[in-house]
Amino acid sequence: MADNPVFMIIMLDVKDMDAFFADYVGPLQAHNQKWGVETLVGTPTPKVLEGEYSKSLTVVLKFKSAAVQQGWYQDPDYQALLQRRFELTDTHSSVALVAPQFQAPAAGSVR
Repeated sequence: MADNPVFMIIMLDVKDMDAFFADYVGPLQAHNQKWGVETLVGTPTPKVLEGEYSKSLTVVLKFKSAAVQQGWYQDPDYQALLQRRFELTDTHSSVALVAPQFQAPAAGSVR
C-alpha cells in the first residue's frame, strides 16, 4: 500500500521579508529538493473569501508521506533554518500545521 501525501500549511507574520527570503527561503530550496518536497502555494496576497487574513505569507507544501514530512522537519539541516525562521517571524501569531490528503469514506461506512 502506497503512502498518502500530507500537506503542510504555513501562515506567517514575517518581520523582514527581504531577510526572510535571503536567509530562510533561499537555503530552504536545497533542503526541499533533497526531501522531494513540492511547493504548491507561496503568496503574500491570497484572495480572501471569508473571514479576515492578517498574515504576510501563506505557503502550502506537499510531502510524499507523513514519514517524509517528519524526516524533513526533524533533519538537523532544517532545524538550523527553522531557528532563523523563528527569528524572522512572529512566532506567537504564525501558524504551521500538517494535514493528510482527504480521502472520502467508503460507501456505506458512514452512518
